[in-house]
Amino acid sequence: MTPVDDSALKPGTGIDLVINLHSLTPVSHASVIFETDPKTRNLIVAAPDVSKYQNGNKPALFHVSTLIRTDSGEKKRVGFPCHLTRVIPAYRLANGNTTQALALTYVPTPEDVNVRSAFRYSPTAAHEVLGKLVIAGHEFFSGDQFRICDISITGVGLVIPRLLGKGKNPLTALETGRVAKLGLVLRDHSQEKEHLDTLQTAISVVRINRKFNELSIFAGCRFTRLDSRGEEVLSHFIHNAQLHEIRSITHT
Repeated sequence: MTPVDDSALKPGTGIDLVINLHSLTPVSHASVIFETDPKTRNLIVAAPDVSKYQNGNKPALFHVSTLIRTDSGEKKRVGFPCHLTRVIPAYRLANGNTTQALALTYVPTPEDVNVRSAFRYSPTAAHEVLGKLVIAGHEFFSGDQFRICDISITGVGLVIPRLLGKGKNPLTALETGRVAKLGLVLRDHSQEKEHLDTLQTAISVVRINRKFNELSIFAGCRFTRLDSRGEEVLSHFIHNAQLHEIRSITHT
């Protein structure tokens, strides 16, 4: 790949920190660049808990991912390969608070990155995900018959209460392989003016955990008809939600 100008890596820039990009299970975390030194190619970024990605003494592999504009004007997501030099447990922020950070040395020639399926997000009050399921002509609504506990580009996790009032929740009869229509509302409350997007797709139930807890079961569902526009909208929503959480902590 032709070398790309690394000037996009500036302090305050929101990035995606991709862990083990070339593995079967890459993971992506929204992050923020705290410091950068183009001469030495060193970065300091907000850190996830990296210990869970260590394989014995073998360190995790990192890519700092961002969108760049090519000479043709096209936007492309790339990742700068990085080596972890140290974990900073109490990095001091400009506001005097401290947070965990990673010191990285990056390679100036990036790689193409496509790990949107690695993004998974648990909705919060600031970034809500609401949904409506349609199964065999019957409608079910989040907040009543189910709750969306996590979402990614590839699917959703549904927590389904066993009871509705004094009666049994009909959604507890779901079985693997069941297909349904799903409408989603993505609500971003983090800005002064609420931003809202809607998506229409279909899902297939790929796993059921009937022992999730005493009150609920869990259904893992895969998207079967999420178009490219829907993928882009959902990817953008998840990234902004993760970044908002980091900036709420670091105040950057």
